[in-house]
Amino acid sequence: MARVTINFIGPWRLVLGVRTLTAEVTTIDEARDYVEAHYGPVYQKRLSSKGIKKKQSIWDNSAVLLNGRNIKQLEKPALNDGDTLDLLPIVAGG
Repeated sequence: MARVTINFIGPWRLVLGVRTLTAEVTTIDEARDYVEAHYGPVYQKRLSSKGIKKKQSIWDNSAVLLNGRNIKQLEKPALNDGDTLDLLPIVAGG
């Protein structure tokens, strides 16, 4: 198990009511499951209050950085004690 810090950036802090948490996880998938299990219901409730009924994922609506690098650009990212995961909401604009 690795002790990692998960930071919720920008609007996630307001939507989920959390800024930072520490989790004991081994893989990126476990980190995802942890976030969704603990904060997914909060997100769904917030969406429902806005009239959005479709189930949404915090993780799928985020750019996820491991120690400042996008996990999509990493080959088989491993988690180690002291690592940081940043979840940045994906937004569109112009």
